[in-house]
Amino acid sequence: MSLALFDLDNTLLAGDSAQAFSEFLTAQDEIPTPHNFLQRNQAFMDDYEAGALDFNAYMSYTLAPLVGLPPTQLQTLIRAYVDTHINAMIPARALALLDEHRRAGDEIAIVSATGAHLVAPIAERLGAPHVLAVDIEIRDGVITGSLIGTPTFREGKVTRVQAWAAQHGWDYQDAAFYSDSHNDLPLLEAVRRPVAVDPDPVLRRIAVERGWEILSLRDEKA
Repeated sequence: MSLALFDLDNTLLAGDSAQAFSEFLTAQDEIPTPHNFLQRNQAFMDDYEAGALDFNAYMSYTLAPLVGLPPTQLQTLIRAYVDTHINAMIPARALALLDEHRRAGDEIAIVSATGAHLVAPIAERLGAPHVLAVDIEIRDGVITGSLIGTPTFREGKVTRVQAWAAQHGWDYQDAAFYSDSHNDLPLLEAVRRPVAVDPDPVLRRIAVERGWEILSLRDEKA
C-alpha cells in the first residue's frame, strides 16, 4: 500500500472549483455579492499563479457571501453547485487514474488549498476517501469566515500531510503527489514520486529540469 495524493483544482478537475463556485454564487439572486466580486476573485487567482497570493485575504473575501447563511440554505447551495457544475469538470482520464490507484490498493487523498466545504463533497463525487483541505470555522452549521489550523497551502500542505500520515502510521515521503501548480512545489519536493499534471509554465520548466513525470488528464475534447 502506498499513498496517492492529489491536488484538486486544475489537476483532477479541468478548472478551478473555487472560482467556479464564485461564478455560481453571483448567479444566485438570494446571495448578495459585490458588483466586482468576480473581478476581485480573478485578481486573487492572478496573484496565485504569480506565487504572490495573500491567502488569508483571499479566503476572507471569497467566504464573505457565505458567512451567516442558515445551515440548510448553505448545504442546499453547495449541493446544487456540485450537482450542476462539477461533473462537467471531471475528465474521464482523472477517474481512470483514481481507479488505477484503487486497484493497486493505494490510499487516496485529495490535498487542496480550497475550502473543505467545497472539497469534501467533490471528493465524495470522485470517490476519494481522504480529504485534506482548508478547514473553515463552522458554528452550529454556520460559516463564521474564520480559518482553523494550518491551511493546506504551499508549505502548509506538507505540514498537514505529514501530521495526517503520521496519525495513520503511513510514510508520506514514499507517496505520489499529482499537481498542476508551482505553488505545490514544497509537497512535490517532499514525496518520492512527484507528478506534474497539465502543469503551469513554471512547474513544467521545473519538472523538465528535474526529470519529473509530466502527464495530462484533460480529455481530448477539452
